[in-house]
Formats: sequence, C-alpha cells, structure tokens
Amino acid sequence: IGASDLGEVDTFRFEEERVFAAGLEALEASRFAEAGRYADARLGATARSGFWARTIPGRESAWRLVAAAARLGTAIEAAGLSLPEGGDFAAVADAYAAKGAAVDRAHRLLEQARGTAIVSLAGEFERLRVGIEAARLAYRDWADAWARGFSRLCRTHGFLPAASLQQRTVFDDVVKPLVADDGPTVCFLIDALRYEMAEEIFRAFDEATGTTAKIAARFAELPTVTEVGMNALAPVARGGRLATGAVADGFAGFSTGEFRVHDPETRRRAMHDRVGGGTCPLLTLDDVVDRDATSLKRSIGRARLVVVHGREIDVAGEAGVGLDEFDRAVRKIKAAWQLLREAGVRRFVVTSDHGFLLPMGPLATVQPHGRRIDPKPRYAFVPVAAATAGEVAVPLADLGYDAAEGFVVFPETTALFDTGGRPPLFIHGGNSLQERLIPVVTAVHRGKAGARVAEYGVTARALAGVAGMHCLEATLKVASQTALNFDAPEFVDVSLRAPGDETIRVELCDVRGAAWEGSVVRAPIGQRIEVFFRLLGPTDIRTLVELHHPGIDVRVTPGGPEARFAVTPTAASPREAQAARSNDTGWLVTIDDVGARQVFAHVAAHGSITEAEVTTMLGSARAARRFAVQFDTLAARAPFRIRIETIGGVKRYVREGGDR
Repeated sequence: IGASDLGEVDTFRFEEERVFAAGLEALEASRFAEAGRYADARLGATARSGFWARTIPGRESAWRLVAAAARLGTAIEAAGLSLPEGGDFAAVADAYAAKGAAVDRAHRLLEQARGTAIVSLAGEFERLRVGIEAARLAYRDWADAWARGFSRLCRTHGFLPAASLQQRTVFDDVVKPLVADDGPTVCFLIDALRYEMAEEIFRAFDEATGTTAKIAARFAELPTVTEVGMNALAPVARGGRLATGAVADGFAGFSTGEFRVHDPETRRRAMHDRVGGGTCPLLTLDDVVDRDATSLKRSIGRARLVVVHGREIDVAGEAGVGLDEFDRAVRKIKAAWQLLREAGVRRFVVTSDHGFLLPMGPLATVQPHGRRIDPKPRYAFVPVAAATAGEVAVPLADLGYDAAEGFVVFPETTALFDTGGRPPLFIHGGNSLQERLIPVVTAVHRGKAGARVAEYGVTARALAGVAGMHCLEATLKVASQTALNFDAPEFVDVSLRAPGDETIRVELCDVRGAAWEGSVVRAPIGQRIEVFFRLLGPTDIRTLVELHHPGIDVRVTPGGPEARFAVTPTAASPREAQAARSNDTGWLVTIDDVGARQVFAHVAAHGSITEAEVTTMLGSARAARRFAVQFDTLAARAPFRIRIETIGGVKRYVREGGDR
C-alpha cells in the first residue's frame, strides 16, 4: 500500500509510517509542494491525521522539519531561480520585497528549527537529514543566482542607486517629514534588522486600529557594516555625498562639517540639530521595555524626536547564541512600540543599518582573496582592483565617499572570503540582497492606543522529560474581564523564560496542542498544551521557568510550575559562572511546611543531612516519614539537585550542583 492509497485519517501506525516515508522521498527528490501537503495534514489545529504523529517519539518534530524544508522549497520555486533581467534598482527592490524576502524568512525558520528539533527517535533520521540538506542546497543555489544577477546589474548601473533608494537620504526623506510639534516622533535604529524580519513589525503596525503603516526597501551603503550604515542613517550627507577619510583600516564615521558622526550619541546629536526640540532622548530597547508608559511619557514629553537604538539581533548573531534570539528581538521592538504608543507617541519609523546572511556552516562556499588576514568574510579594501574571477570591485569614490581612495571588493555570490577557521554562522558586509536591502517601516496612529478588557493567567505543571528535553503542561485561561469583549482572541502568543536570570537561555524544542514558530507559542485559550524545551546556562543549576506574553498588547499574568528544571552548562567565563552560583534562598518560601523548610535550608547551607538529624529537627519519626513521602515533590523546587544515599546503613539527603 502506498501513501496515495491511504485516506486522510491514519487509523493504524503503519499508515503513518508509509506517509512519513513518502514525505521524506518527496523532500529528497525536491518535490517540495508534495512534501508540504503530507506535513500539513499532520500538523496544526485542523490536522485530521495527528494521532500517530503525536504518539511516536520525535515524529512531530520530524514533521515540523519536513514542513519547514518544504516551505523553503516552495518559496524558492515561487520566487524563481534567477533575478528578473533588464530591471533597475527599483525593480530589484520590488522583486525582493514581493518574493525574495519570503525565501529568506523560510530559510531562517528552517535553520532555527534545525537547531532545536529533536528527531533522533523519529526513525529514518538519515533520510530526513538528506531531505533537509536538499532544501538548504536549493537555497544556496537560489541565493547565489540572485546575487550574481544583482552583481551584473550593479556593474551596469553602478553600485549606488538613485537618491530615493539610498540609505543616506532616509532621515531627510522619511524621518524629518514626520517630526511635528504635537508630540514626539520615535525613530528605531535597529542593528541588523533584515527586511524579512521587519515585515513582521509592519504587519503589527498595519493591524493596529486607526493606523496608516507603510514598508519600503532601500539599499544600504557599502560595505554593509554597522560603522557605515548606522552612521549614514544620521543626516550626514552633503550634496548627496559622505565625507570620510582613508578607509584602509575601516570606516571611522562621517563628518557633518562641525563634528564626526561615529557612535549612537553623535548620531543623536546630528538628528537633534536637524529637527530641533527641547530634548532628543537616546534610549535602548531595554530602556523602553523596562519602564511603564507613565515614566516614558515624562522622559519624552519635551522632545520632537526620540531615538531608540537596538543591537540585540547583531549581538546575538555575532555571539552565535541561537537563531531564536532573533524572534525575541523582534518581539522586543513590538513591545517597545506598544509602550511608546501608550505613552502618547503617534508617529514611528523603524529602519536598519544592514541585513545579514546565514551561510549554513559547512555548506558555505569559501574563496581565497590574498592572505587570509587581508579580507573580512564579505569584503576587502584594495588600493588597485584586479579582474579576479568571482569578485566584483567598485571604486570608493563611485559610492559617493569624499576623500576615500581605492576600491572595495566583494564576492559576486554569497560566498565568503577565506579568513581561516570555520565559516561563521552570521555574516554581513557584502553586496547580496540579504545584506543590502534594508527596511524603512513607518506608522502614523490617528488616535491613542486602545485598552484590552480581558486579562489571562497561566496554570502549569511539570511533566516527565523525554529525549533530553524538559516538559511542562500549561493552560491559558481568562482571569478577568471588565466588559463584554466580542473580539477577544482565540489564541494568545506566549514564550518561555527563566524569570529573573538573563544568563539562562530557553531553547524551545517542540509543542503539542498549539502552533509555534521560533520561540513563540500560539496558545489556544482554555486548552492544555505541552511544551518541550532545554535550558542552557553558565553552570549546572536548577531554575524555575514561566510562560509569559512577549508584548504588552495582551495582559497575561506569567505562570509556571513550582518544580525547577536542570540547566545544561555551556561555555562561560569564571565570573559568569560565579554570578550564576548565588546563595539565593528565596525558593524556600515556596515550602509551606515549616519543618520541611528547615530541613532544606540545612541542606542548602551545609550540603547534607542524615535521616536521624531530620527526625530530631522535625520532632518525631512520624514527621520524618511524612517528609520522606513528600521529598520528591519538595526537592523539585530547589535550585540544585538533592539525592538520597545510604552508606553503612545511614540514610542521608545530599546536595549536588557545586557551591550554589
């Protein structure tokens, strides 16, 4: 019996196995639409064939990988394997916005899924890996083909587009016209916010009531690095050109004629000088989201322009801490927007200095360029350009840079220059569309932000882990409702975190009973879901976790199990590890029984306690036996492991987990 002979509902396990094998075969053969249909039938709230996919260990994660790979393949087919010929910069920007951005988003989500999914128990593991690699290779071929097409266009039309598409004119063309006297305008300058990621922010703007939102693409200055693009977003262009000095050792900012713009403070100063106003606050994303609307309103009240700087995406990418951090950064931008809107801001601009490439590790193409110490991964400065195969070169003077001599050279594809060592997993600096197309998102709200009337709470309990993953069961319920809310959502986005400890990273692996993407779970109201996750941190402690709403548009009281979960240690500095091993004993207050609390406090302070000492401390053998019955439940709340050992007939409770 083949997969095509079976119905939509799998009664027996062999039916799931046949369909799974057919999905893998379709993926291996690059029949991505067919593989996607098989996966969609087994995933999501409306899937009719989900029992065996949820029952077989690792199978649901495997199907999610199949679905992610299939979405990438179908997006590539929709976009076409080559950039449309005969166009100009405007046509290229339109083509990328219409179809190319969807390919890059699908590729990023596949790479995120690869980093978190557990599929070793799913069966057919090697075939699944081969199918995923087929999609990744298809992406590399597509990205290289579009990069070659864009390189040809740049050779024909020049590397600097018309002024209306340049990064250096964003402030005067977009930001300054939105500045007015009836309240501040907020300009978000987000390091490495790629166009496809900004589309999510645009959708949030566009869905807000009484809002006019727009998104447009512009071309970042070359090379596409922070010291160029971020400083070019300030009003530093004079006569369409940028004043810089020698760049053999890198860019040191741009001159305004009075001072050099080279860091966040000088960018803020240049913007303030251009628009005026009593103040021009410079805030980070954390400065915004860590405050309430009232506090923000006081700090921005006299400003015509507020500059919000965000480096989360670039920092996470360079550190290689996990692609799911990109989703958290986007959610933080949306949360900052919502808070500022509640503070009375009605005009917003979101833009970026450059995008980035995810070159797929060992699948990345590397090409030589002189000595390994000469180039950066995606560009190099040279005094004289040579006609080298696989490279494109442009005079710095042709890029509108005054007093800059020589050339800047790029690979003509998504290849990396050979700099030695393993290829990085996050790069920028080149001339590919992924790096060079930057978003310019605007939102103008006609009125104040509306208030939600419904509030939600989370109830959760720990379940047994599987395949190296922790597991919890949770339900999101309506906690209170002050009025009828006919447009109440059926789903609310939630994320998992370790409260109060930013050194611990939560890696979401799988979810049952809800749709999820990256690190966000779309939890249905009133229905149980199961969340599988790992915890990574500087030392092997045990920590609480909680589900929370990653924005402010919905009021959710965070909640999680009383039990603690083990953290898998990762490489950390001695200082970070020591910071993680604090002597916090606040967890003891979660133990209601006074006697049991004293026992655990003794173990925390001294490392162990014998059964005889427990009996003495609790006052009777009966109380000691009651403690032994409750031990597993209570010990799960401790930030360290406690084992029971018997040596020479003496039973002891012994603490593990270093000096915490």
